[in-house]
Amino acid sequence: MAKQKKLGKRTESEYKAIGKLLEDTYLANTSGSKKVLWFSFLRGLFYGLGIFLAGTLVIGLIIWGLSLLDSVPIIGPFIEKIIHNLDTTTI
Repeated sequence: MAKQKKLGKRTESEYKAIGKLLEDTYLANTSGSKKVLWFSFLRGLFYGLGIFLAGTLVIGLIIWGLSLLDSVPIIGPFIEKIIHNLDTTTI
């Protein structure tokens, strides 16, 4: 009898069985290549859109936060230069 590796609380054969069940479940729910391709396309489209919107929101919040710091004596002039560069830079 072959010795099984113990990985955490489960053995290697248990992990293989779980992987096989997950694979079978995936294949049963995606019964056509057109359906899989369409789903993957839409998933990628919405993922990209979400990343774009989140990035835009984060950058906007950073710029807004920096604009609040322009009255701080030590870093105020530095922040004003950053805001001025962001306002005047065009793409």
